[in-house]
Amino acid sequence: MQRDLVIQQLKEEAKKVEQHLLQLQQDEQLTRVEAEQFLNDVEKLYRNLAVYVHVLKNQGDLQVHLKIMQSVPPAEAPLVIEKKEEPVQLTIEEKVEEIISVTTKENIELKRIEFGINDRFRIINELFFQNQQEFQAALQQLNAISTLDESVFYLDSLKEIYNWKPNNDLVKTMYTMVNKRFV
Repeated sequence: MQRDLVIQQLKEEAKKVEQHLLQLQQDEQLTRVEAEQFLNDVEKLYRNLAVYVHVLKNQGDLQVHLKIMQSVPPAEAPLVIEKKEEPVQLTIEEKVEEIISVTTKENIELKRIEFGINDRFRIINELFFQNQQEFQAALQQLNAISTLDESVFYLDSLKEIYNWKPNNDLVKTMYTMVNKRFV
């Protein structure tokens, strides 16, 4: 069921990205707003692909993360579009792979959030109600997000869903690890 939901979301986001690519292929100039929307659609596609990979690996319950993933605000990064001399005809799968590789290259520069065995065990038990799959999904999402603002927004959403207390040491540890990732 969740796999089907993620696949449907992937198809919808891929169609949006394909429309932008077709517009570029027809030598139409994108406005600033259209370029920002294109970037937003690519980011949503990337997040949906990250969730899909996690579902394939774990077959866990990811409803919480699917809801949060949809509400992450768009990044404010500028988009640079280069015109190619000769347009190359690519299939939608090749276009998606190209977009993923570009997005992945941007994320390589960021540190990954990693916890020691004791912190991991405590966080899973106390913050995620002993659900390791939920913790893994949250960690994967946090490592996939490319800005501090989006990461904090995601953590704030988790805090609301799981009713985390702001003064809890483990909650503070989560926020500290996210901040260290972008320093």
